[in-house]
Amino acid sequence: MYETHFNLTDKPFKLSPDPKFFFESPHHQRAFAYLQYGLSQGEGFIVVTGPIGTGKTTLARTLLSSIDNNIVAAQIATTRLTPDELVSLVASQFNIEVEGYSKSEILRRFELFLLQLHSQGKRALLVVDEAQNLPAETVEELRMLSNFQLDDKPLIQSFLLGQEELRPIIALPQMEQFRQRIIASSHLKAFDEQQVKDYIFHRLKKVGWDEFPKLDDNIFTLITDYTLGIPRKINIFVDRLFLYAYLEEIDSIQVTDVNVVIEELSEELSGSLAKDEEQTVTNSNAAVTDVLPVTQQLLSDNHLIEPDQIMKTLMEVSDVLDNDIQRKIRVIRQLDKFIRIKSKQVEQLDKN
Repeated sequence: MYETHFNLTDKPFKLSPDPKFFFESPHHQRAFAYLQYGLSQGEGFIVVTGPIGTGKTTLARTLLSSIDNNIVAAQIATTRLTPDELVSLVASQFNIEVEGYSKSEILRRFELFLLQLHSQGKRALLVVDEAQNLPAETVEELRMLSNFQLDDKPLIQSFLLGQEELRPIIALPQMEQFRQRIIASSHLKAFDEQQVKDYIFHRLKKVGWDEFPKLDDNIFTLITDYTLGIPRKINIFVDRLFLYAYLEEIDSIQVTDVNVVIEELSEELSGSLAKDEEQTVTNSNAAVTDVLPVTQQLLSDNHLIEPDQIMKTLMEVSDVLDNDIQRKIRVIRQLDKFIRIKSKQVEQLDKN
């Protein structure tokens, strides 16, 4: 939406993994180097772990985009699979027919496929994403697949990427043989403030950003604190920040703008927006309910209510209603700006 307005060639903070946006922080650079080392060795497991949103899938996509034609690769994102289900899924990802075949027959067909690759001077690479979902016995099945060898050389190699929960699975006593096959492992970490700043500039420069809008130096501390330095959260936040700058026609993003977006996102992502609206109605009803007895008493010949009490209750009702009205006004203004901008774009297209 805002890309054309800011003269960008692409959406800079998209959530889908894209190798062209790969950012080599020290941890990501090390992890990528380990994956490349594993490829050069042609055997063993490489394990990369990290918290949610730290860029493991982007790392894998970047690796796969850089391999040569001698490697036939497949990538799977796992759920909780049994060993048999894993074998079927892996075989099918290499375009091997599995429907209606037993596990032993699938393994036989898979081995024939690997031998054919070898005869062509090629080998297979399996990248397992979200590997923390696999039970220990299914991870062990991956080790069994690595036993497909010819002339003491493996015909298939596996890289595992997963959240931190993968590490205790690998550390289990029964996983000793698997651990002995791991030739390198790496753990991705969140960015510090300087890395957050470099990451944002890196992605913007990839799409032709020419300091429009400008980014005030003071905003990066706030962005780091709010996103905790997690790349995926940074993408979500800065994408929303640029959308806000577009809708508000801002050409320089300041701390105040960041605070506005933090408030908006905090409400939406926590689900508190709906709760706030519900609470507004509840408070309004409660305030009105509170004032009714006062009014009734005021109208009664038998009771005399102090004016201060009446004013206090009326002010409470007024405050609640004002807050509700202001919230709706902000939403309407944003929608109005969006409609006006879209109308201008449509008019421009008609002229062309």
